Amino acid sequence: MVGVFFTLLVIAVLLELVGELIMRVRVTRRASDKMAWWRKGGDEVADSYEQLFPGSLLPRYRRWLFWTILATVVAALLAILSKAK
Repeated sequence: MVGVFFTLLVIAVLLELVGELIMRVRVTRRASDKMAWWRKGGDEVADSYEQLFPGSLLPRYRRWLFWTILATVVAALLAILSKAK
């Protein structure tokens, strides 16, 4: 069970990273300063991506996935710590 959970978590993290890379590449292609988008934070890139591609669900999906992963990791750590005591 732990192996399946860990595998699903790793897949979710990889999907989030791929989404982030796709957004950065597409924003970089449209920008005048090509390297600036690789130094900016994920939220700035997502906001710019939403402005450039208004119908895309990728920024919302990436944000949702990030918070889901974070909540899952926190819940798993709390479960591990509560069993340790």
